[in-house]
Amino acid sequence: MKALSSSTLKNVISGSIVATLLAVTTGCVTTPGGYNVYDDIYGDVYKDNKEHEKHKNKHKKADKNVYSAAIERRAANKVSSMGYRVKDVKYKKGDRKIKVKAERGRDDYKIELGYPSYNVIKIKKD
Repeated sequence: MKALSSSTLKNVISGSIVATLLAVTTGCVTTPGGYNVYDDIYGDVYKDNKEHEKHKNKHKKADKNVYSAAIERRAANKVSSMGYRVKDVKYKKGDRKIKVKAERGRDDYKIELGYPSYNVIKIKKD
């Protein structure tokens, strides 16, 4: 094995010191536990404040409404493709049935669709 000259050795050592200092000062060192910088920034803002809970619940409610709207829209499309004119669609999250009020001609109907298959379970003339 060839020995390094003193100037090469100095360059290697100074390069490794510079790299170590850059890593430490820029935060490129990994920390145990999956430290997330954004937790500190946003966590301090809402730490002892009830605003965080209020916003968290607001987002859950919005997600639930978007989810239900998509299901109701798909059910309405299914019933209208069967030749009915849709008046109202009701779906509760976690329910296995979608209830649709529709009309065909001059008659009103109550139609139940299964969820998630959207198959017709029952058609009742109202």
